[in-house]
Amino acid sequence: MKLISLFTALAVTIGLFANAGRKLYQWLGPLFPGMGSLAYGIVYGLAVTGILGAFVVSRIPNNHIPAPVFYADHYLLGFIVYMVMFVNLAGFLVFLAGLLRILPSPLSFRAGIAAGTIPLFLSAALSVYGTVHGAVIQIKPYEVQMGGKDAEKAPLRIALISDLHLGYVIGEHHLEKVIDAVNSTKPDIVCIAGDIFDGDAAVPADPEALKALFLKMDTVYGVYACLGNHDAGPSYGRMLEFLSEAGVHVLRDEAVVIDGRFVLAGRKDSFPIGGQGDKREKLTLPAKAGELPVIVMDHQPGNIRDYGEETDLILCGHTHKGQMFPFNLITDAVFDVDYGYYRASVDSPQVIVTSGAGTWGPSQRVATDNEVAEILVMLPVRQ
Repeated sequence: MKLISLFTALAVTIGLFANAGRKLYQWLGPLFPGMGSLAYGIVYGLAVTGILGAFVVSRIPNNHIPAPVFYADHYLLGFIVYMVMFVNLAGFLVFLAGLLRILPSPLSFRAGIAAGTIPLFLSAALSVYGTVHGAVIQIKPYEVQMGGKDAEKAPLRIALISDLHLGYVIGEHHLEKVIDAVNSTKPDIVCIAGDIFDGDAAVPADPEALKALFLKMDTVYGVYACLGNHDAGPSYGRMLEFLSEAGVHVLRDEAVVIDGRFVLAGRKDSFPIGGQGDKREKLTLPAKAGELPVIVMDHQPGNIRDYGEETDLILCGHTHKGQMFPFNLITDAVFDVDYGYYRASVDSPQVIVTSGAGTWGPSQRVATDNEVAEILVMLPVRQ
């Protein structure tokens, strides 16, 4: 069934790309009278497959292709995604207008030019906006109560980030802005909910500079992380070495007691893209945990049903909140919670899903934010 769904989705995607190319030639072809349909088809096909193919190759470790090629490709990827959506939408609207006899069929020269150029303009405009907006780091505040209403409590400030995707596009400049935003919240502890890397720890141009930035995070209890699905693969050992040298404590299906106040656990990813050493194991809390509140970092919010009343708070990432409209509508439909605060019932753990502080694929954010989640947790005071 999954294989059928995959092939169906692939066929639909190819059809949308092909139809977008056909419509652009139909509408804008008169501007290039010297270019026949065959020549246009070859140029369009090579451009699209080149952009998509370069992105696929960028996922392969040790590909030996210059980084600037992938850097440019990630920006073009966002443009063609919107181009395909807008051109097909324009085609549907033109077809509908023809049925209603609002527009002539076939379109006049001017109407055809408008039908072709407007989607391209919107695609370019949204890509530029998404790129600019994606460079801004927002602060998203939350407040979480633990323990009974009458219990004496003391604040714990958590800075939650995820999905940095350090690699070809996200590097020192962007990470510095994230670290500055984290430090502005004056956290007691920093939690990183996975996908620190973009699948290959060998890609970042200056790993020592990145380590130095991580070490600038100013906290009381330190920086802790769990693993995401992209924190895996042939360079997995190198990832762990990098994080250790960067002062990040990676919890791999482990839990630690922090200052006798709470338990912090981190999970391996449930569906890693490549190896993460041993498979994900059952989480066992330390014997000295007692009645302390339990906070769990688990990259994928699809796992929240695995936890019961023994867990107080789950911190997740992964979804990017769809990253670019309209994909946020898809993540909202797929997950119980794709973003923000969630609690299924009074007996269930509280959940916070962050949209992440980086991007995957197109380096753009449209209708979503790169963010640091500033979480004020009111912990019961241990008597």
